[in-house]
Amino acid sequence: MNDKMTAYGFYDPQKDQSLPPIKKIQMAIPTPKEREILVEVKAVSVNPTDLATRMMKKSSDDSFTVLGRDVSGTVKKVGEEVTLFKAGDDVFYPGTSNIQGAQADYHIIDERMAALKPKNLEHEEAAALPLTSLTSYEVIHDRLNLFSLKENPSDITLLIIGAAGGVGSVACQIASNYGFNVIGTASRDESRLYVKNLGVKNIIDHTKAYKPQLQQIGIETVDAIFIAAEADKNIDEASKVIAPQGHICSLLPLSNALPGRFFGKSITFSYELMYTRSVYKTEDWIKQHEYLTELKNQVEQGFISSNLETHFKEMNEDTLKEAYQQLQSGHTVGKIVLSHNH
Repeated sequence: MNDKMTAYGFYDPQKDQSLPPIKKIQMAIPTPKEREILVEVKAVSVNPTDLATRMMKKSSDDSFTVLGRDVSGTVKKVGEEVTLFKAGDDVFYPGTSNIQGAQADYHIIDERMAALKPKNLEHEEAAALPLTSLTSYEVIHDRLNLFSLKENPSDITLLIIGAAGGVGSVACQIASNYGFNVIGTASRDESRLYVKNLGVKNIIDHTKAYKPQLQQIGIETVDAIFIAAEADKNIDEASKVIAPQGHICSLLPLSNALPGRFFGKSITFSYELMYTRSVYKTEDWIKQHEYLTELKNQVEQGFISSNLETHFKEMNEDTLKEAYQQLQSGHTVGKIVLSHNH
């Protein structure tokens, strides 16, 4: 193996331009340390967090920034403390915000946020799943604490706002598999059909008042709400239909104060950021490996399907720019994935 690899990224973020200024360079292959694994990248999904990384970079920072989180690939080397994987293992994982991205030949990741790739998925299909799925598992188990709300999951009503999006579409599948009563929101015909095909029977339009739509399907209040899109636009409607002492989790930060109804109803509100455990190296970081392994098992059993919708057969400067252009449109359904053949 050579000591150099191809990587795609940028020096100056050029925030005044609509797209990241992607360039191709040669850089050193990183060396895995401690609990890190070196992965030969086979496929990468693009995510809004990539664009956020670009916008957070200062123009005075002259380092080369590689984007790319969701990865599927093959382990090439392992650090001296690695126990979960060995060279030759096919793995998938969501990456994190405090390390270099994966739009390159090779990528480093801590073993605690990776799992063996589902055997029944190609690398491209697998790369579409980790970030959105791990986020969904954390919302269900750690933020909304759904299993503690009532004895039977079928008695728990979960409203997922933005059900056709990258995170929302996977959250719908995972929550439905657990047996929760899932209601999704979608506003466009294409989105509604997509959510319906995920197995969600009840769908409402988040651009209209929630309560009358829920009442039409015989529901007065919901036990929990996952706001997976446009938090500021949807938080007030959410506050009207959440049950007293209910739980609400938002994927995005709010700009304004919480509605007063939160106080009157004693609502438990939380945020979900999948990067928290990896950035702060929390004691329960291994949960991410466990959730991803549960995802692998559910995929192999046929309970969850990949939400890969747009596939670029080659990763290069042009296809990366096109992928981000599609992502910025705000009307993507499912995930955008690029294969990396090298």
